[in-house]
Amino acid sequence: MIVIAIGIVVVTFMWLFTHFNRTGLALRGMAQDEHAAMMLGIDSDRMAVIAMAMGSILAGLSAIALLPLGNIVVEAGYNVLILSIAVCIVGGLGSWVGAILAAFIIGFLQIIAAYIQSHFQMVVALLAIIVTLILRPSGLFGKQKELEERV
Repeated sequence: MIVIAIGIVVVTFMWLFTHFNRTGLALRGMAQDEHAAMMLGIDSDRMAVIAMAMGSILAGLSAIALLPLGNIVVEAGYNVLILSIAVCIVGGLGSWVGAILAAFIIGFLQIIAAYIQSHFQMVVALLAIIVTLILRPSGLFGKQKELEERV
């Protein structure tokens, strides 16, 4: 429950930071169009350092939150990488709501698969990627496909 509460607080803080803070808006601007942001006077090197620092802080916070749940090993990073890619693909690139919904869906499917056999947990994430790419390549809430069709 504490990990879920920390996750909700971090997501809320990041949303507020990127929507109402000048630095957060500059980071969003750099992510959308670097050249246009630089023409508006945003320093790209400074934003890169801030983005790297924020990513490092979030990684450290997640390690602190997950350490009481068990051991942290280097090889566990591959599972997290596969799961994060699955969440991004299933939720749709560029959609926060899709990413959160996909994380819940994949998490619940993994819990159900653990009752069958624990080896099927990673298979669920890979099957979610395959099914999403076959049925809806843009993801649940992805907008990339619609943009391509309009152009």
